[in-house]
Amino acid sequence: MSILYSETTLKAIGYDETPEFCYKEILQRRPSMQGSCWFILFTKALGYFLIASATISQIPQIFKILRRRNASGVSFVSMLLMLEASSSSVAYSLSKEYPINSWGENLVFMLQNVILVCLVLRYNKRPLASLSFMIFYIVVMIVLILPVIPSDVILFINIIGLPAASASRIIQIYTNHKNKSSGQLSATSTFLCIFQSCGRLTTSIVLTKDWIMVLTFLQVIILNIVLTCQVLYYRRSNKSK
Repeated sequence: MSILYSETTLKAIGYDETPEFCYKEILQRRPSMQGSCWFILFTKALGYFLIASATISQIPQIFKILRRRNASGVSFVSMLLMLEASSSSVAYSLSKEYPINSWGENLVFMLQNVILVCLVLRYNKRPLASLSFMIFYIVVMIVLILPVIPSDVILFINIIGLPAASASRIIQIYTNHKNKSSGQLSATSTFLCIFQSCGRLTTSIVLTKDWIMVLTFLQVIILNIVLTCQVLYYRRSNKSK
């Protein structure tokens, strides 16, 4: 989930400068403003960096399923919860007109998670369900994006996205444990998810100081570490057998 930081957020935590203003101040080398301005530009750059890293996070998983033509071990419910988390954040951010560098990685996650859900259905021999889900999802997202749903409803959907992201990891961890195998899960993708969560933990500590979100992202990091260790363990175990 994305930590939303815009000009309004920066002012709320004591920074009246905007990134555009800071560019000029730093170029003119005014020492009195450079401290806070460097902080603002750092957070802005971090937002874009997280978007860039998100573009590759699930690609290894997608390619592995396509290459093996097999989605065994990948929990459909887990992928569905991850899709809810990213989609709700996108809908909420668009409704609030937040700058894309504060939530853009969730747009990438959303697209990747849609593909993964459809692939899991497709390779579980449910091609019609995959097509039907894609059509249904597009309709739902159009309804969420258009200003026809009350903002309180979109806010609620966005709030439940945080526990949904944690629940998705727990479900996948349980699935691996039950199967004694990680199936077609990609270790690269799970590792990149750790990196992504660490970045969002940093922005939540530095920018919002919202300890509920900090603890949530810390929990997600721990769960992603456990999941990555599971994938590596079962991969080594299967090779030894």
